[in-house]
Amino acid sequence: MRIALVGPGIIEIPPKGWGAVESLIWDYATELGELGHTGTIINNPDVDEIIKELTSDEFDFIHVHYDVFYSLMDVIRENCPNAKLAISSHYPYIDQPDRHPYDGYDKIYRWLIANDKYYNFCISEKDYHTYLNDGANKSKLLVCANGAQHRDYIYSESPTKSDRTLYLGKIEKRKRQSFYQTIDNVDYVGRYVSGTPFDPEVNYLGEWDHQTKLETVSQYGNMLLLSDGENGTPLVIKEALICGLGVVLSKYAAHDLDKSLPFVTVIDNDKWEDIDYVKEKLEENREVSLTMRDEIREYGVKNFSWQTLIKTYVKNIENMVV
Repeated sequence: MRIALVGPGIIEIPPKGWGAVESLIWDYATELGELGHTGTIINNPDVDEIIKELTSDEFDFIHVHYDVFYSLMDVIRENCPNAKLAISSHYPYIDQPDRHPYDGYDKIYRWLIANDKYYNFCISEKDYHTYLNDGANKSKLLVCANGAQHRDYIYSESPTKSDRTLYLGKIEKRKRQSFYQTIDNVDYVGRYVSGTPFDPEVNYLGEWDHQTKLETVSQYGNMLLLSDGENGTPLVIKEALICGLGVVLSKYAAHDLDKSLPFVTVIDNDKWEDIDYVKEKLEENREVSLTMRDEIREYGVKNFSWQTLIKTYVKNIENMVV
């Protein structure tokens, strides 16, 4: 199959540093190639240029990975009448309607719910059920979970930073890094914009390039992510698991995880700002996780590797009814 993957056109693909959506689009293209398909990335903010690129080839499937382009779907259908067509939203607060007006998401969400012409490839079970409960057309909803590229990460059985926790992600209010900077042994990595509530002088290691991330994540004992909204299990959590790290996270970041596992620690909302409690759970998780690194990696690869998930993705495309 010839598949077009339409990105936001905001940053480059593959990204040199931060860019979860851009990273997954790159992984889609790479893994599709491994299966003998062609994944063409179209990453342009100019809608006229997007249409021009889409009509330059005969695509079997077009996947729009930017919900802001929802109004483009009819135009794509008009210009590419023979292609199967789907859209995905990567908005983290889909299941929190009180956030929609604040983020200007109302109009997009109303379209996603009312849409009965195009497939919505939901990136998590959480999003699927949110759409369904709000009246979306079930026949147009498919779950296509995002994965992580386990072959690229350098796995370490004996980490050099086993006594430390990694908090990896863009420094922003949603991810709440500033709340936990008084906890010892937590390193922060990610894009930081001046003025964001965060002290860059405290355990901040800057923004890693892609290769540094591949080489360094597995050197830590565990990972922390206490965000207040996520679109399913975030990429960094899946990356942590395939690198053998236990995870301490909010319920919003743990939707697709088996929460009974000893290396998965979910912090309840009412405990988020109890620093002593979070510190205690971090230490407990790190101690357990260091004895289970091979098991953690096996769980991560089995459930979240692109090699497995891309086969489901292709099957979903083949089963689409135009």
